[in-house]
This record gives sequence, structure tokens and C-alpha cells, in this order.
Amino acid sequence: MKLFEKESMNSKLFRLKEVIKILEEVSRSPKDEFVKDFKLNNVAMFNLLIGITIILDVGQHFLSKVVGKTAEEYKDVVRMLGESEIVPRQFADENIDMAKFRNFLVHDYDKIDEVKIHDYLQKAPDVFRAFAKYFVEFMDKQN
Repeated sequence: MKLFEKESMNSKLFRLKEVIKILEEVSRSPKDEFVKDFKLNNVAMFNLLIGITIILDVGQHFLSKVVGKTAEEYKDVVRMLGESEIVPRQFADENIDMAKFRNFLVHDYDKIDEVKIHDYLQKAPDVFRAFAKYFVEFMDKQN
């Protein structure tokens, strides 16, 4: 991986780290308070969207530039990351619906269930952190 590509990926992963901090803070809100607070649940939804998009973007970059494969749909990115052993296959299988969740946030925003957002929010920081860890380990192997 070229230096400028690695710097670009590190920049995206730094942003993911910032997103994780925000999501952890918001996730501590009690569910009933979260559901009623429009600003709070919108902060969560926006940062979930950004975090998932970063993961898919970085993953697609690795697949394209390093592995020589291109995913045609977002869900394929996660699946192919597991098949290519960039992330553990079981981890990829467990998180393949992340792309579906991203599409839900983007396209079905008028059908959002804040309780489901709060529930997803409880696991998202750990999942995002794990993706970042696997991505950094993969980049380190490329040198």
C-alpha cells in the first residue's frame, strides 16, 4: 500500500475513532430519554451512518487496491472482507447486516424506530472498534 493511501486510510480511521467516542457518549442515555430526544437520536443516527460508511469505504479500498476485487453492493464489502481474511470470517458474517442498516438510515429515514436505533447503538462502538483494529493490522501486514 502506498504511503498516501495509508495516510488516507489512517485519516478515515481517526475519524472513526471520533465517531466511536460520540456513540459511546450517546449510548449511555436511557432508552426512554433517547427515544424522546430528537437531537440525541439524530446525533446517534448521523454518527452511525458515518461510522458504517467509513468501514465500508476503507473495506472497499482494501478490496480494490490490495486484494484486487470490487464489491458491487455494500453488503458484499463486509462479506468479501471476511472471505479475503482482512477481518475474521465469523466477524464478517456476524456484521454483514451493518450495510443493510446503513441503507435503512439513508433510504428509510421516515420509518426510523428510535428504540431499534438505541439497541443498535449499544453494540456499534465495539463493532466499529474491532473493524478499525482489523484494518490497522491488515495495513501493518502490507509493509
